[in-house]
This record gives sequence, C-alpha cells and structure tokens, in this order.
Amino acid sequence: MSHSNAAPVVMVMAAGASTRYGSAKQLARLPSGCTLVRHAAVTALETGLPVQMVIGSHGELVRAELVGLDIEIVDATEWWRGIGRSIAQGVDAVLARAAPSGLLLTLADLPQVTSEDLLRMADLHRQSPDRLLVSGFGDNRGPPCLFPADCLPALQALIGDDGARGIVKMNAARVVVVPLAAAGFDIDRPADLLKLGR
Repeated sequence: MSHSNAAPVVMVMAAGASTRYGSAKQLARLPSGCTLVRHAAVTALETGLPVQMVIGSHGELVRAELVGLDIEIVDATEWWRGIGRSIAQGVDAVLARAAPSGLLLTLADLPQVTSEDLLRMADLHRQSPDRLLVSGFGDNRGPPCLFPADCLPALQALIGDDGARGIVKMNAARVVVVPLAAAGFDIDRPADLLKLGR
C-alpha cells in the first residue's frame, strides 16, 4: 500500500478475543451473509482511501475472510494486552510505510457505518486537518474517529483496554463531534445481530 500525505489511512480494528460474544465475533454473519470483518473491510475500501486491517485473536480465521481484498493486514501479536496495544501496533505498521495526513480509526463490529460516513469524516479532515474528529450518537462519543498526524505518536504509545479515549480527552479543545447515528450500534453479543434483521 502506498499513499501520500494528502490522505488519511483507514485502520479497521479486528484483533479482539470477542469474550462477550462467546466466539470469533469477526466471523459472525450479517443478514446479507457477509461476515462482520469482510463487511467492514469492503466498506472501508469503498472510500478509495488506503485501508489497513489489524487482526490478532482468531488471526488465521479472520485473515481467510479477507482473501482477495486490496488491504494491508497487520498481525497485532500483543492483542491480549488490550485494544490500545493493538492500535499501537497498527500505527507502527502504518508509519513504517508512509506519513499519512491522519488515521481514520474504525472497528469491525460497527456494521451500520457506511463508506459515505467514513468519506464524510475524511472530507472534514481535509477541510480542517488539525482537528480530531469523533463520532457522536446521543450522549455517546466514539469511533469512527479521525486523528490528525500529530496524534499518531500518542497512538503508538497506547496500551490496555481503554483504546484512544485518553488521547481524545487530552485534545478536547480541538475535538469536533460528527453526528453519526450508525456508530452507536455495535455488535457485542449474538442477540445484537438479530436487531439488524428487523
């Protein structure tokens, strides 16, 4: 994957052990028949931006779901240390190849997030490249989030299960909340999949 400083990289996180789900959540099938992880990868690719998928637990099974897609796959070898460490290893891989304008961080278990949602964030990033963009849904804030380039060293230092929340808090003065209702629905348990079919 080659990319210029003019564009952010989309990094999709799919490294977790899915303990609440009870099995490899990444391989759960949506009503369309597509697995969560492949759906997330295809959605990211539809933006036309460079895409990197970070895998860890259930790695070989997840990798098999991504065959044929033009994405970089990064093995988070320390995924068991928490999503923070998986993010850090993913950012290490991004920066080993190029210096993007930012990192659009999203999760494989957000099936209602569309490529249009991601492109909206990328467009806002191009307009204000120093802003940290966070999806908002009701009173909640979370991914997808777009971190400007100067936040990447802090992302590289992450560890534990809190993800990037601390970085968002430290940069509160330049956070812009992007209304994105779809980001509020994630898949934690098998029952959540049933809601998609209604």
